[in-house]
Amino acid sequence: MKEQNPLQRATASFTNIDGELLQKVSNLGPSELLFLAGYCAGLAEHSPAQLNAVVTPSAANELSKGSQLKALILYASQTGNAQEIAESLQQSLESKGCKTNLESTLDIKLARLKDYALIVVIASTHGEGEPPDDAIDFYEAVLSKKAPSLNGVKHAVLGLGDSSYEFFCQTAKDFDSALLKLGSVPLIERLDCDVDYQQEALNWTTQLVGAIADIQPPTLTSPATVENIIQFPYSKEKPFAATLLIIQKLTARGSIKDTYHLEIDLAGSGLSYGPGDALGVWADNDKALVKEILAELNIESQARVRFKDEEFSVEELLRKKLEITLLNKGLIEALATVGGSQKLLEITETYYSDYIRNHQLIDVLKLANVTLEAQQLVAMLKPLKPRLYSISSSIDENPEEVHITLNHLQDENENGIRYGQASHFLTRQLEEGDKVNVYVERNKNFKLPSSDKAIIMVGPGTGIAPFRSFLQQREAEQAKGRNWLFFGNPNFNTDFLYQTELQKHLKSGLLTQIDVAFSRDQEQKIYVQDRLRENAAQVWQWLEQGAFFYVCGDMSRMAKEVELALLQIIEQQGNNTQAQAKDYLKQLKKQARYQRDVY
Repeated sequence: MKEQNPLQRATASFTNIDGELLQKVSNLGPSELLFLAGYCAGLAEHSPAQLNAVVTPSAANELSKGSQLKALILYASQTGNAQEIAESLQQSLESKGCKTNLESTLDIKLARLKDYALIVVIASTHGEGEPPDDAIDFYEAVLSKKAPSLNGVKHAVLGLGDSSYEFFCQTAKDFDSALLKLGSVPLIERLDCDVDYQQEALNWTTQLVGAIADIQPPTLTSPATVENIIQFPYSKEKPFAATLLIIQKLTARGSIKDTYHLEIDLAGSGLSYGPGDALGVWADNDKALVKEILAELNIESQARVRFKDEEFSVEELLRKKLEITLLNKGLIEALATVGGSQKLLEITETYYSDYIRNHQLIDVLKLANVTLEAQQLVAMLKPLKPRLYSISSSIDENPEEVHITLNHLQDENENGIRYGQASHFLTRQLEEGDKVNVYVERNKNFKLPSSDKAIIMVGPGTGIAPFRSFLQQREAEQAKGRNWLFFGNPNFNTDFLYQTELQKHLKSGLLTQIDVAFSRDQEQKIYVQDRLRENAAQVWQWLEQGAFFYVCGDMSRMAKEVELALLQIIEQQGNNTQAQAKDYLKQLKKQARYQRDVY
């Protein structure tokens, strides 16, 4: 009988695993799979006798104390994705006996960097190349002259970002560059991950665990079980086909905005969420837009193409699997090269950020004037990504339902009207009773405090969404903490979102105070940051009494202006210097008393 090779033996063994275990593994998310991969790698390096031995916690600690390698895992995270990867990496390394310290960039002291032989940085990039809120101070410090020498230290950097922004993964690139200048040497090459980061991040962390094992042989510690890391079966990779129950327009006739309230049925999904979490929506691309793209390239809609080892018609692929509304610099440069378009190269070099705000793939194709085969087009495009919406309901008040609040986005350029991909799908292409694929995206960094704490909420426009959830939750819990809302929009008569609900909360006492800023109802525009300054003394009093301060909405203007107003209040009302005000705000962040959900 011919002896099986290792792969055949592994395959044969794998097929004997019972279906229940396979089902459990298939339900794991990326972070759990990462931990399991590292754990299994550790098991593979030990004898059967070692595998059967259960190491006690005290023994595990002794193994860690004896480790030669001391590793720091740093995360700079806005919504929790970088933190989740960092925590999973720590679990994998700890399971192999590696001594690690897990820190947020908000908490780490700059001088402590030199205490470690290995520094791992997992960093997301926010907005136009900016570090996350919790990383700003550390980011500035590590790039300053005060940063310590790191000669003899090794490092590894993983970046999370969105290639539709000009400064893709810039925070990770800057951290990598800073560590190199301080004398550290890369243990493995930096990886910059796009929105669909899970598999790439898993591969990178597996490579890192292997590289660390080459430096320090792994030591088995306490085993984990699959049962301990099981999660609900529906996730970003396996969304739930939910029923769209209600599509209700919130803004009145004459408004410059089309704002909608959507209610979605989660019955039978097992999905749950908390105030501050987001709903991920997988939306199809517009049929008419797909048709226009194919016509521009003279490609037959039913032409067969391959994508991720599967075959599709190019029309189906463009509608359901590929990104055609968000541009990225690499795509524009590729089309410029194929078509020899100097105009496209000029866009990438001079006004890329402005151009991508209201242009899409079809507009670039018109400028490129190229001839492409269907498969060539597919190779140039990135996978479609889900859109995230702040949840505007409490599951305690709305069991088996989730609500979201959104603007139907549209803009116009020289070629016509361009629509927001998901908002157009949800409010124009779907009807009540239709199905939509959804999942829950946790946001660890935007959460309610204990029910006795006071909260100040600043949420203009659709930024009110999570605060509607906060108020519903506090009402359901009969919370004793005070609640103060700052809300703004263009006009009182057309844009006062959830006005009846808010007035009810104010009358019942759930809302202690509400201050509104309708910017276009008077000659001099008024915004939420102006209302904050008008109430400076009271805002400062609330902060000094332990209130939590929340901001949700536009990152590029509103959130920056609100933070500036908050710093001025801290400085002036507290008789602080600018430096002291910044330090006060930093302490609010460290205490999770200043939280932002901005986009």
